[in-house]
Amino acid sequence: MIDDMEISISKDEYRLLLEFLFLADRCVLSAERKNLKSTEPYRALIEKLLSYAERFQCADLVVDIPGLPHRMVSDSLESKLIYKIFSESLNEDQFWLKLAHALAVRDVDAELGAIPAHPQSSPGQTELDEMRLFKLAEKLLEWRNELLRNGLSRLELRAPTAFDVVSPKGRSDIN
Repeated sequence: MIDDMEISISKDEYRLLLEFLFLADRCVLSAERKNLKSTEPYRALIEKLLSYAERFQCADLVVDIPGLPHRMVSDSLESKLIYKIFSESLNEDQFWLKLAHALAVRDVDAELGAIPAHPQSSPGQTELDEMRLFKLAEKLLEWRNELLRNGLSRLELRAPTAFDVVSPKGRSDIN
């Protein structure tokens, strides 16, 4: 078993490593704030790697914040290409999910009627709520598949009317 290993990396590779550490810290380790014990080995490795910043002339990309027990990758890396691509991708995915959800809700409301602002309990309300959830899941899947296959190419933007709702299958939901 190898206890220690020497790895040679360039200054540019070190900068990429800092970006990677920044992503890991923001996206993975920050989610584990409640259980800091489980992230201690990762934090120790990050600290060790950050200690080489000056050697790679990247000291400006590492910050030592008073009160924190460890150094951190600077937020200035947030604007770097890798993170930017990653976050833009998330934003785009969120856009498609929100659009699919909005279209699914619209279709279900057109089919079953909109949910009243102040719903009242009635004997059949639970069944109606369950049916609405199943319909919503079905429509959401239809719209996600439609948007994945065709993007916006088959959507037409126009003023909505109560009798003008079209499903992803291309047939009218209201007759």
